[in-house]
Amino acid sequence: MKTSTFLNAFALGVLAMVLTLSAPAGLQTAEAANADSKASEQKAEKKKRRVRRAQTMRPKIFKKLDAAREMADNKDYDGALSALKAMEKVRRNSYEKAMTWNMVAYVHFNREDYAAAAEAYKEVLNTKKLPESLEQTTQYSLAKLYLVQEQYKPALEALNKWFAIVEKPGPEAYVLRGQIHYQLENFKKALPDVKKAIALVKEQGKKPRENWLLIERAVYYQNKDYVAMERCLKDLIALFPKPQYWVQLSAVYSELGKEGEELAAMETAYEQKLLQKESQVVSLAQAFLSQEVPYKAAKVLLQGIKDGIVEENGKNLSLLGDALMIAKEYDHAIKVMAKAAVQTQEGKDFYKLAQIHTERQEWKQALDNVSKALDDSELKDPHSARILKGLVLFNMDNLSKAKVEFQKAKAFPEAEKMAKQWLTYIDSEEKRRAYMAQS
Repeated sequence: MKTSTFLNAFALGVLAMVLTLSAPAGLQTAEAANADSKASEQKAEKKKRRVRRAQTMRPKIFKKLDAAREMADNKDYDGALSALKAMEKVRRNSYEKAMTWNMVAYVHFNREDYAAAAEAYKEVLNTKKLPESLEQTTQYSLAKLYLVQEQYKPALEALNKWFAIVEKPGPEAYVLRGQIHYQLENFKKALPDVKKAIALVKEQGKKPRENWLLIERAVYYQNKDYVAMERCLKDLIALFPKPQYWVQLSAVYSELGKEGEELAAMETAYEQKLLQKESQVVSLAQAFLSQEVPYKAAKVLLQGIKDGIVEENGKNLSLLGDALMIAKEYDHAIKVMAKAAVQTQEGKDFYKLAQIHTERQEWKQALDNVSKALDDSELKDPHSARILKGLVLFNMDNLSKAKVEFQKAKAFPEAEKMAKQWLTYIDSEEKRRAYMAQS
């Protein structure tokens, strides 16, 4: 399998990120919000940080925010924002102001105005005496909002600030930062974060998410680290056995020069009935042909056509004809190649058909088809067709026309030597026949 096939197998372009962007948390009860604030203060004490004096949310403020939330949930976004705007006239402590901005972000998020939601979150973070838990969740949500808007540098800055204030970041956060580094083409920085996330979930006795392994694979691909990519794809196959991973593993083996493993990977997927796309089945047949196993190549294509996976078009029939011809299944090959030539009307297919007839010493059919092949101005190797036509005419005992074809073939550097040999042989044959006639 060539490098171009390898590239097609991945077709990465820009990494398609699977980003779960949750809406900002809905409004808590006043008691829960106050308890959260106090818990945050206690956690800060344990970490020997400066204690942030906890503030509480008054019931009347909670009711106003809850009313705005309900309007947003009912898609009355303008009404919700008007209600929150009116709260600017109400005297509030810093915590109440922060929660008001948090609700503004909630409304903007639900109406999918992510830029406005991000600005509201920045106002939350600018609030003095902000509870640590609220600072953490806001900073993380802000990073996600930048990411969904493809603002990767601000997203990275926000997420790094979040890492600085969190004691034990979870694996999802490491993956998120890895995604951002990938989008910024900081592939060397992306890899440690993704590997850290995978290691953390494995320590918990869980399997990593498929998307995480895909990011890891993409980074290896960008770094052209095919050895590591082989290991990553094996992990993907073990956990998420999908056809494309077998195809990609086969392509990696091709890059590593492991031709036996390349074919084995594709064949294993085929035997497990995982190859359900025409391109996959055709690729396997081509791999069999490249490894000089034409009978298996033909068998795979015939089964693919029978199952309706491989279209019975000229291109695929031509490939099938090649496999059958190389496998010396001439009777079948003639039928297939004749059908291919009729569909494609391409010189190369008429030339192949002429070759089969020549093998069977069916000179008239061979001459008809090689002549059609030469009528195609786009025939890639016309010199080969000229040599074949000369050979056919010679066997039809038409020496004069055979000489004409070999003279034409001699004009091509690739065929000059062989054409001269034939012309010399025909001259000697003509002299021999003249001498025999005189005798």
